[in-house]
Amino acid sequence: MFVFAGFLVSTITGCEQKAEQQETQTIRMIYANWSEGVAMTHLSEEILKEHLGYEVVTKMTDIESVFEELSRQEYDVFVDAWLPKTHSRYMKEYGDELIDLGVNVEQVRTGLVVPDYMEVQSIADLQADTIMGISSGAGVMAATEEAIGKYKLPSVLKVGNEQSMTEALDDAIKHREPVVVTGWTPHWINNRYSLKFLDDPQNVYGESEKIHTITRNGFTADHPRAAVFFERFKLTEKQLGALMDELQTFPDNEKRAVRNWMDDNEFIINQWIRGLDPERQKVM
Repeated sequence: MFVFAGFLVSTITGCEQKAEQQETQTIRMIYANWSEGVAMTHLSEEILKEHLGYEVVTKMTDIESVFEELSRQEYDVFVDAWLPKTHSRYMKEYGDELIDLGVNVEQVRTGLVVPDYMEVQSIADLQADTIMGISSGAGVMAATEEAIGKYKLPSVLKVGNEQSMTEALDDAIKHREPVVVTGWTPHWINNRYSLKFLDDPQNVYGESEKIHTITRNGFTADHPRAAVFFERFKLTEKQLGALMDELQTFPDNEKRAVRNWMDDNEFIINQWIRGLDPERQKVM
């Protein structure tokens, strides 16, 4: 079983000054190519560098490699773990080597998504030949394979990636054609298009979930200030949606997109970093 680190703030405070002298200064962040994870990774990267004085290394890879490399201590932090269902199989396999720093986004969900002009309301009534999916290791893909079996759907799940899925959705909507995709919220497509989740009477996709920040074992001891920051790092769906919108507006300039969001949310950032390094300039 993995360890939930809700005790971090109380245990860190007493030893923070001593640990700060010994703390290593490079944080290694790993993430999968999903919009919310990309957004939160680049946001926390900028805050760690600009306000807490860390060097940050990032790596994008497939979701199974994220958990595997964290468990082998090759990387330190992943801010996009969907629990209790979507990434449960990876937590079962690698969880003994991981620490859960807590929830960073509440009330998220996965499922099958269609444009609202389609009449179908339930997965049980779906007659689509193809469901446009993302990468094969994603939890929503495993759940969709299960849904195809449980609902006896005449559908084939097409493996792709987030970009190919959103492009297929965009093209279908432009021509007002039927389309079914593996979807989740928060995601920028929900702001751009009028979409709906299909009802799931057999509860294949589960109830709403939460996004967690997880780290390798030993991360708190090696990076006590960063551990407190990540425990405080929490976004509402609206805040995360605004961040993802910035990244869609400036797809070739992630730093500019993140800086725009940071400039609009200085108070929130100050809550995350308060007291973690009194020698550095804090956001006011």
